[in-house]
Formats: sequence, structure tokens, C-alpha cells
Amino acid sequence: MSRARQVRRRAALSWLVEPASMAAIAVASLGEAKAMDAPAPALGPDAAHATVSGAEAALGGATDAQPEARDLSLDRPVGKDWQLLGDVQYRTLAVRDEDPANDQRLLCRLQAGYDPPVPGLTVFARVGLEQRFVSVEGESGLRMEDTVLGAMFQHQVSLERLGWDRSLAFLHRLRFFLPTSFRSQQDDLYLAAQWSTRARVRLFDQLFAGLQGALHYRAYEYAEQAGPGGEALPHYVAEVLAFAEYSPLVSPELGTLTLGADVYADETIDYASRDPASLRAADLPPGTLAGSTDTLVGAGTNDTFVSPHFGYDFYVTYRPPIEHLQVTASIEQVGNAVRYGESRVFLFHRDETELVLRLTATY
Repeated sequence: MSRARQVRRRAALSWLVEPASMAAIAVASLGEAKAMDAPAPALGPDAAHATVSGAEAALGGATDAQPEARDLSLDRPVGKDWQLLGDVQYRTLAVRDEDPANDQRLLCRLQAGYDPPVPGLTVFARVGLEQRFVSVEGESGLRMEDTVLGAMFQHQVSLERLGWDRSLAFLHRLRFFLPTSFRSQQDDLYLAAQWSTRARVRLFDQLFAGLQGALHYRAYEYAEQAGPGGEALPHYVAEVLAFAEYSPLVSPELGTLTLGADVYADETIDYASRDPASLRAADLPPGTLAGSTDTLVGAGTNDTFVSPHFGYDFYVTYRPPIEHLQVTASIEQVGNAVRYGESRVFLFHRDETELVLRLTATY
């Protein structure tokens, strides 16, 4: 497997995730941001689904914040203040190698949510497993993802004072990631935290658009990965995501069909990479330097690296006239915006562009 593919695979989820790189932090991949964060229009007022969004419940009725078809975690069955959500994703590279097992994986997640007696507020916990179709000898291909604990709050702001008969729907989400994944344990992650805010508005008919911003913080025991080629680990990430989506079909008999797209960008600030002025052989593992009196001389400074990333996805979501069920197909791409010291943004990359098929159900 090429180094580029290894880096891509390590970054593919998890913020959702197995986060060792920016993409894992941020949305552990763009698909993760869509999986639990991206908005979507929903069924009309005559829909057969007996659910209501948190924002609607907080406001006591339907406005522009209709239940979002692509994020079932925002739906709540009438008369019930808790929810179980199951999510299964099959992910594969759009261009496979000769051995396709290297290029595909299966993600399974279970999330439990509870609505405390505060309108619009939900607390939740999530666990997940990643099934890889290839593994090292003597090692299982099944690995845990990071455990997620969090809370989200929904509310609306009327735009009537601006002369527009619309409401701007906000979703704020705070998440903490516990290092239960193999990658996080290898990198000695203590804790990761993420705050995101999303604003969504209905432009007309079933066309919606909006913006999402997020900040990430990750606390590691060490600033760099272990080994001679260990890289500086990500410390902070600031990201922004713009989205638009349209539902050409909204029917209580046929269900809801949604077409959407997201564009994602971030700036990742790594931990400072230490370059000590001098290091004795006694301070290093045996054999690193020739003798006990040898020293390794450096500049004696700390360097901090900043890495931008860019990504997008196009997706089709179908919500059949079956309560609490949803199917999504998408093509997703996330990668470095600077490669080999130059600005290089790929809209399609054989080592990074993924096809995703996703099934979500709630109870």
C-alpha cells in the first residue's frame, strides 16, 4: 500500500472515528460531518411520520425548521424523550487497487439520545466499530472507534426584521471523544473536544442552504507520533462547511428524495515539533547514537506546522414512507490543499475519493 493511501486511510474517519489526522479530527472524514451533522429538508406537514424535530418541539410548531431527513438524530418520536440510532456505512475507494480488500471498510455505530426537560436540548453517547477487510497477521480486522459523549441544542431566529418571511434554524453541538480507538491509543490521545454551530435556512420551496463552523482541540501525551518517522500530531482545527440541498420528491406515500452537496475547508495547527539544541546518547534508546558521549545537535527551536485541507461530497438521500428509516449514497473527497509545498486541490483522487452507501434507522 502506498504512503499516500496509508495517510488517507488513517485520516478517513473518525471525527466522527479513528482520528490520527486532520480529517479524522474534523469530521473524521467529510462523510462523518454529513452522517451526523449535515442538514436536509424533510417531509411536509402532511407526512405520515410521527416524529418532530427538536427545534419544532422547542417552538411548539412547524416553521422553516422541518425534521431533517438526513440527520435522524434530530427526530424525536411523539411522546418519547429518548432515541436509539443505528448507523451502518459501507465505504470503498472510487478507484480500487488490484486487491480491493485494501480499499473498503464497514462502519457500524450505535447512538443513544435523551431529551432533558429543557426545550431544544439533547444529550447523547455513541460507540462504533470499524470492520476492515484486510488486517495484519495475528490481528483482527475489527476495531473500535472513539467513544463520543455530547450534547446539542436547537433554536430558531426569525428573519422578519430583515423583511424576509423566514426563520434561521441553528444547531449547536458539543462533543467529547474518548480514546477507545486503536489509532488514538497508539498516539496516546488523552481527550478530544469539538464545538460546531450550523445555520440553515429555506430559500424557497424545498431548497435549503446554510453554513457550519467548527473548532477542534486534541490533547496528546506527546506532541509527535512514535518512531523515527513520527509526524507532529494535530492540536487545533478550525473548519467551515457550506451546503445546499433540494428535495424534488416529498410525498407521504412515496417518501422523500433529497439531492445535496457540501464543500468543506479547514486549517489544521499541529503541535510544535521540538528540535533540541543537544541530546545525549543516554537520553535515547540504545544504539541511536554510537557512544555514550555522542550528542545530537539541533537548532534548539520549536516549529509549528499549519496544514489546510479541502473536501466535498455529493449525495442522494431517500427516506421511504417507513418511520425512522433512511438510505444515503454519496461520493466524498477530503485531502490536503497543499502537497509537496504547492497548492494542489484535487476534485478526484484515486487514493482519497470514496463511494459510500449508508443505512440509518432509529427507535
